[in-house]
Amino acid sequence: MKPKDKICVIGLWHLGCVTSSCLADAGYDVCGVDFATEVINNLTKGKPPLYEPGLEELLVKNLKSKRVSFTNSFKDALDKAKFIFLTFDTPVDEKDRLDLSIIYSACEKIAKFAPEKFTLVIMSQIPVGTSKILKEFILKMNKRISFDVIYSPENLRLGQALKGFRKPDRLILGLENETLKKEIERLYFFIKSPKIYMNLNSAEMVKHAINSYLAGSISFINEIAGLCEVTDADAMKVAQGMKSDKRIGEYAFLNPGLGFSGGTLARDLQALRKIGESKGVKTQIINSILEVNQEQDKKLIKKIKSIFGSISKLNITILGLTYKPGTSTLRRSAALKIAQKLIFYKANVKAFDPMVDTQKIVTGLKIFKNPYDAVRNADIVLLITEWPEFKNLNFSKIKKLMRKPIIIDSKNFLDPKILKDIGFDYYGIGVKN
Repeated sequence: MKPKDKICVIGLWHLGCVTSSCLADAGYDVCGVDFATEVINNLTKGKPPLYEPGLEELLVKNLKSKRVSFTNSFKDALDKAKFIFLTFDTPVDEKDRLDLSIIYSACEKIAKFAPEKFTLVIMSQIPVGTSKILKEFILKMNKRISFDVIYSPENLRLGQALKGFRKPDRLILGLENETLKKEIERLYFFIKSPKIYMNLNSAEMVKHAINSYLAGSISFINEIAGLCEVTDADAMKVAQGMKSDKRIGEYAFLNPGLGFSGGTLARDLQALRKIGESKGVKTQIINSILEVNQEQDKKLIKKIKSIFGSISKLNITILGLTYKPGTSTLRRSAALKIAQKLIFYKANVKAFDPMVDTQKIVTGLKIFKNPYDAVRNADIVLLITEWPEFKNLNFSKIKKLMRKPIIIDSKNFLDPKILKDIGFDYYGIGVKN
């Protein structure tokens, strides 16, 4: 396949926008399509749906070179496409269960407007076994077309997505048949990373398994952190010691905190639970991972109550609202969940986040445009999202602005010695306070 050939990318939120921009930058003629008119209009103007370092610049560059375009017309987008990418950020409900309705709607459009022969590359997160089901669904509506399916699970980390697409640690590739290896090599000629080939179901299961393993690591270290707090051990030092063991490794997800949020990890756990229930297979470890994670918010609330006796009428400031640094997304944010609970307990809750300026997020939550206004008259500050710029705040100034100099650092991100020397009461996670 030559870069001049056309690629259609369906679904243009974070994953689809990154995929479209990177493929266009590699030289392909890319046409992106989505059901959302507002998303299309913004992308046409060079505005990505959410913040990702370097993405806007890359998008604008390839719009100017006319290597990428966006439309609401599935007919135009799919016309003459050699490869069709499904790149929806698969929605989840409040219980982290996947909603595939938008993917099926896209498949209906593929059946109606796709060329007679193409290759379908699915990157969206889907339950194991779904790639085959989607192919049957499309062919049932249009028996005249012929296509192969590749499942290439997305591995884009918010804040590092461009690097993750162009230079991944490896590519997991589920193939319907072995002949597709050559197609993949031509398609991804610009990606030099190792490629691991397997069948469709295995590739789908890899995505579930990786995220579930990472979630398990987070729940494990948080349980250890709880034990550290009552034994005068330091969970951060314990994690450092664990990572020094080659069988665990320096990149292990062993950072004590509030647990996982955002829906990404939880939806894979829920997907595996559902498979287990339908097939009669016990998922005891997966159930426990979720149970431990659900307790983390309660522990933070309990910590505040242990300091003040009651949450009612406290002035509480939250630093960081996005579910992780380096992104503007608030989807399933732990900070918002905590804010809602604190407001329920009748606290006065204010917040600051460098990427959030809207007021219409949580009823009763007041958002400020600079951190110093946010902390004025606060009884306590909660650091929830570890934005790098928070380390450079003037904490001497913050101490003077606060009513009581108390900080709970839910990520053990700040330097406790510096804060204690200034005069703060500092509370970390997994350390004796």
